[in-house]
Amino acid sequence: MPRQFKTARKMCNLKLYEAANKLGISQPTLSSWESERKSPTIDSILKMCRLYNVSADFLLGNSVGGGASHDREAEVPKLNLRIMHGQPVWSDEYGWLIVDSINECMIAPDGVKLPFTSTINVYYKTDDFSESALPKTKALSLTEINEYEKVWVEPISSDFNLRQELRGWYSVMSDWVENSVGNRFLYNTYKVKWLAFFEI
Repeated sequence: MPRQFKTARKMCNLKLYEAANKLGISQPTLSSWESERKSPTIDSILKMCRLYNVSADFLLGNSVGGGASHDREAEVPKLNLRIMHGQPVWSDEYGWLIVDSINECMIAPDGVKLPFTSTINVYYKTDDFSESALPKTKALSLTEINEYEKVWVEPISSDFNLRQELRGWYSVMSDWVENSVGNRFLYNTYKVKWLAFFEI
């Protein structure tokens, strides 16, 4: 399978020179890795894993166990894709895909873009990747939120650090949800800036 260095970099919204600088290498070196003219060292692969927040298996285009369906986890509800920017999902038809929430599509290793509205089924595979687990239940509808005192909030953002900082349990108010430090998400931004879940 082709390497996915370039796909992972693009999903982090990093230009070639920015990624090269963060990795401590030259731009031509990274370009040669992405075009498969040269191979990085193991240490460099690990640095890319940390920078792009994916596993070495993903970067190298490997599918664990040959990508057999028994390795995959639960199916991802289509709405949940909005909170999974930069995360890998598995498709029996295409293998590993990276979620691009900004453009509402999933990107295959060969660059093919599959819209969220496509009919393919995709599955979680969080145990092989470094970001903390995302909710596996379907996101609540806006009317269902008021049935709970607290809901788990997942921000919709391409910024990994922002997602990590703002995700968590929020108290349900009349027109918004609010966490213990006063961060709020308004109902009129639901499905645009955040999704809510009754459990994680």
